[in-house]
Amino acid sequence: MTTALAILICLTAAGASTAAADPGGPFAPNVDHCAMQNSGSGPMTTAIPVDRITLNLETVGYPPTDSTITASYTISGSTRAGTANGTFDTARKNATFNFSVSNPPAGATLTVTYQVWGHGVYYSNFVSAPLAPCTWDNPTYVDASTWNDYVTATGVSQRCETVDIGVGGRHAYIREDIVTVNVAHGPSYGPSPYAGRSVWADYWIVGQKAYASGASGVFDTDGKATLSFVILTPTTGAELDVLASGQAGSRTFPGHSWTTIAC
Repeated sequence: MTTALAILICLTAAGASTAAADPGGPFAPNVDHCAMQNSGSGPMTTAIPVDRITLNLETVGYPPTDSTITASYTISGSTRAGTANGTFDTARKNATFNFSVSNPPAGATLTVTYQVWGHGVYYSNFVSAPLAPCTWDNPTYVDASTWNDYVTATGVSQRCETVDIGVGGRHAYIREDIVTVNVAHGPSYGPSPYAGRSVWADYWIVGQKAYASGASGVFDTDGKATLSFVILTPTTGAELDVLASGQAGSRTFPGHSWTTIAC
């Protein structure tokens, strides 16, 4: 089984020395998550293996305000490529992107290039790692990860409810999925740097364009937090990608978990 390379990146400004250009990194661990995805419709529907690539990029050495970022990927031996544009979240000080690669070629290398424009300065770098081996025979190879271990997102649970949103005596019912996630410090730090610091739980549902804001809170003195958010009219059986962002000191670290919408 292929293991993703552990990579921490410091972007370097074009034409400048590393000492002057380093924005403070590290940048951009990634997660590979294998799944089966339906292609086509009706009697022509078939299930194909897919690699869902999640990228989280952090800005440390300069403020994220007015900074834009582009993440592009290529795959060795393949013409497939993808590009996503975004900005750093001013509170979380990170940016997150998702790519889906259908029928990922065996033994291929994934290369992601990052380009950041901030306050008139341009930074660029790239990182390469083995593409997850998502195949018919290996459809549940989950989280081949270069995430750091400073934050964990575990214990994702769901409670299904039906609520009445009608008015004036008229009834209109919708389903909702109440999602709860436990976020905690990882083994690399003790709890004290997290105590009282901000933490967020955001989510992405396969088929949507971007992450949605879920809930925010603060870590307790043990470096733990429990956050809940509501998904209205959830798509039953869709894959749910929960991303936690937890702050410690001047850093914002990611925690990550996949589950299936149960409601």
